[in-house]
Amino acid sequence: MSVVYLVAEAQSSAPAMVVGGLTVLERKLLEAERAGFSRAVVVWDGPLPRRPLALEVERAESWEAPGDGAETWRLDEVAGVVLDSEAARRRAEDKLLWSLPKSFQGPVDAAINCHVSLRITRRLAGTKITPNQVTLAAFAIGIAAAALLFSGTRVAVAIAGVLMFFQSVVDSCDGELARLKFQFSRFGHWLDNVIDDVVDSLLLFALGVAAGWPAVGALAAAGRVFSQLALYYNVRRAGDGELTSFRWWFETEVASVEEVYQRTSALTWARSLGRRDVYVFAWAVLCVLGLPAVAAAYGAAMSAVFVAMTVLHLAMSRRR
Repeated sequence: MSVVYLVAEAQSSAPAMVVGGLTVLERKLLEAERAGFSRAVVVWDGPLPRRPLALEVERAESWEAPGDGAETWRLDEVAGVVLDSEAARRRAEDKLLWSLPKSFQGPVDAAINCHVSLRITRRLAGTKITPNQVTLAAFAIGIAAAALLFSGTRVAVAIAGVLMFFQSVVDSCDGELARLKFQFSRFGHWLDNVIDDVVDSLLLFALGVAAGWPAVGALAAAGRVFSQLALYYNVRRAGDGELTSFRWWFETEVASVEEVYQRTSALTWARSLGRRDVYVFAWAVLCVLGLPAVAAAYGAAMSAVFVAMTVLHLAMSRRR
């Protein structure tokens, strides 16, 4: 049985400090649970959390040298920062927040979106708002943007562009909040992806309407739905339920997500044109500039490429 000792000095206030929406003690216990420890021994005289945990939690009056298979973690340190002041608590929270973006995030997420989303996530962390509620809020923003595009007026299209950018930012917040507060779940992962696909399909259709090409918009949206349903089908066949495990027929099946999205690879940058952070940002800018037709053309071209790749993938998979 793997054991972790969580140790703090007597009467220390550090374990009760709130960093990223959780007390230090709660955070350490959740980290231990996620790391696979089955038991945690808390050496501290303060109250234990009441939240249910998968690992067994017990208190020890004084610290003793851990036995075989046990580790010792400090309860006055988070993200390498010793919590001896309010300023230190803020530094630790900053380091936690900047560790949240995924290593394989898209270029717009890395350069622009995360600088806004992390500020929102910091505020959300101190509330009872859940990641799934943030996902639904992003969905509502996307629906509002599509509704404005359907009206077709210059002002409405520009406002829709602003909402599209904000929707993309909020779309990052749910994952950041989930990782920050250990509230991730498979349901939340799928909810986020399915809602993104619904919003994107609606935006593709709405952009076509705003450009005066409703048939083009409808075909682009239908192509998007077809491609994503095929993706879900392939992921379900794989059996692990992880969308990041999907690989096109020309990719190695053992490559990690980081390897697939290597920043030094030309394929990675070509692939970026079809990444959500990039195309939603491009649509947003084009709509603000009063160019919904260009945005619709970009969306239609992207949808056509994905349909062609999906058909080829299904054909190659059948041959194999």
